[in-house]
Amino acid sequence: MKVKNKTSNIIDNRSINLIVILIFSIISWSISVSAEVPQSSGHGGFLNLTYSWFVGILTIIIYLFSKLFLKKYNWVITVIGVIFNLYEAIDFL
Repeated sequence: MKVKNKTSNIIDNRSINLIVILIFSIISWSISVSAEVPQSSGHGGFLNLTYSWFVGILTIIIYLFSKLFLKKYNWVITVIGVIFNLYEAIDFL
């Protein structure tokens, strides 16, 4: 009988991964909203309001599709999505 350790159970849990993606989408959104966008940029501040949510939803979709095909290491997609979302939010600053 195989016994998984507690850390592996937490990392592979679907609800925890989805909550982490949502929390970091909120953090990324708050970082990108605080950025001052010049009027000459041409997008009127709309991009920094929606981009972090778009990346968060895209990460959730990719995570759920990977959960169908892969049984292990789905948390890597969560980590990549969170890092990319934070990188793009800080890039707005």
